[in-house]
Amino acid sequence: MPPQVFAPAAPLAPLLMHIMALRLDGCEFHLPASLSPGLVLYVRGGVSVIDPAGVAWRRPRCELAGAFMVPRRALADPGTLVLTVLLRPGMLRQALGIPAWAPDSVGPALEQLVDPARLARLLAAMDAERPLAEYVELLQQFLLETLDWRSVAGFGAALLAVRQKIFLPVVEIASWFGLGERQLERRVLQTFGLSLRDVRRVSRFGFALRRLLRQGAAGGLAALAHDAGYFDQPHMVRDFRELAGLAPAQLLAQAAGSDPAYWLYRIAPDDFDKLFFQFD
Repeated sequence: MPPQVFAPAAPLAPLLMHIMALRLDGCEFHLPASLSPGLVLYVRGGVSVIDPAGVAWRRPRCELAGAFMVPRRALADPGTLVLTVLLRPGMLRQALGIPAWAPDSVGPALEQLVDPARLARLLAAMDAERPLAEYVELLQQFLLETLDWRSVAGFGAALLAVRQKIFLPVVEIASWFGLGERQLERRVLQTFGLSLRDVRRVSRFGFALRRLLRQGAAGGLAALAHDAGYFDQPHMVRDFRELAGLAPAQLLAQAAGSDPAYWLYRIAPDDFDKLFFQFD
């Protein structure tokens, strides 16, 4: 069953991407690197993440995870129903009042970030049999009560507002914000949990992935690499292997197949943008 996509409540839109409801029936799946943390809630079933040594680690029923600089493998229980939503890049501090943590590390348990009683009520409500739209509405209400959506005016929002400048030389970006280069690097690290270099790397990968999934290899991969800002095609291929686990041509082949592990790459382009693409 393809993912179902729900717009966030209007007050939450500056903080969040769209909400995805997805059914995974006992399959392994692969996810690429991501610039943003995401809230994941298992209505039914659950997921275990498989580490590089092949060990499966059970994930909490509800957690805030990310950012990630490496691709991930996971195994879903039969009958799993998951709701997930990404924070817009750089919005963690504004949403929850905390600095971003290092990518690929285990962040604080969700119970440490939100009212535990409120979270317990949400999970108890999820235990009842309901139409899918009601589960989504319950999650929306929890987010409205939990996240600080009333003031979106911090550094993350400012950087997104001038996103076309993200690939300029560091000195020019710093000058735009009236900061020194070291100040800029510190602000980016506090906001994203990543260095400016890694923010640009994952952003460039995201632009290239979006175009690849929309247009395939039309025009050639060398042209795609150039348009996305890579030095050359081998540079792009190397980044795809490190951030998605597959070279671009391999990823296209998997997206064209039927392996459930690569469901993400078969999402309709407009829905893909609403769920994952970092810039409007």
